[in-house]
Amino acid sequence: MAEQFDSFKDVNKQIEIAKKYTRGDILKAKDMVSGQYQDIMVVKGKFLVEEKGLSGLFLAFFNYIQEYIANVSAIISSKPVLFEKTRIFDGWKTLFNDLASFRESSDIIESQNFTYFLADSFVGYDVFPDVQEHNLDDLTKIMIEIISKSFNARSVKCQIEFEPTNSLVLDTAGVKISVPGAESLDIKEIVEEDDRIKKIESEAKFIIEGKAVIAPVQGKNANDLVPGDKIKIMLPGKDMVSEKILRLLNAYDNNGERLPVTGRIKANVPVEKTGYIIYAFVAKGVLAKIYEEENVKIMTEQPMEEFKSPPMFDSRTIIILAAAALLIILFGIILYQIM
Repeated sequence: MAEQFDSFKDVNKQIEIAKKYTRGDILKAKDMVSGQYQDIMVVKGKFLVEEKGLSGLFLAFFNYIQEYIANVSAIISSKPVLFEKTRIFDGWKTLFNDLASFRESSDIIESQNFTYFLADSFVGYDVFPDVQEHNLDDLTKIMIEIISKSFNARSVKCQIEFEPTNSLVLDTAGVKISVPGAESLDIKEIVEEDDRIKKIESEAKFIIEGKAVIAPVQGKNANDLVPGDKIKIMLPGKDMVSEKILRLLNAYDNNGERLPVTGRIKANVPVEKTGYIIYAFVAKGVLAKIYEEENVKIMTEQPMEEFKSPPMFDSRTIIILAAAALLIILFGIILYQIM
């Protein structure tokens, strides 16, 4: 009986974890726990840059249901060893462990920039349709082009393979998953089930976490924000979409700290007893999702009129100048009559 109770608690715990990856949908979470809901497609790949003698191994985890990149891991060797000895038809867990082991080899070179480039290229080339349709040939061609550009090389060999799994399995295996807006997924379930929220989010390609910049004196109240308003937003998320936008906008100070970006309001949804959910475009197809529990004042991007130079003369100056001009005229008239 005790074993059954422990098993029941373990399943419930897994369901709670799975809900993070199903946007709070408990039915999908239960299917994920039972293995019936697969939301991740793993692209396993190895490559050889022949003219430079470099080889590489990568694993790209695509959430092809919600269309975001959950994780990209890659390593590069100064020798052909990764291409020659790696078998991409092995399970992704085996390759994930192999990748971690290879990192300790003396011939492994810095690969962080390549990993970023790979993730950015997946977005730029919009590879999600090929991943969803298991289009191995077209995706292989794209991968060869991406790798050729990265290493400025013509002769590249690349071999890839697909393997389905789900986010819960990744989580359990220790794969760090970047879920856009994940920090906000513990909001009450009524928010997650709201049809207004579902409709807005279904129209965006990516949903990322955002935090509005508060301006208590000159800001605009959250409940007064309307579509088209421009506000200042911080993007605190560690997901690849947020980081790409920050890099493209160069939104960093001299110390490397993140700076606010401008967002254009798409929708402002009041939610009973929870405040407001504000959606703002920060890039094409990318919505920042902002939770505000109170009707706070939010910093807006001031219109140009507010930055115009003040008038050269105020009303008092105009009156004084007019009076002086009148006195000069009267003085001229008097002198004319005397003469």
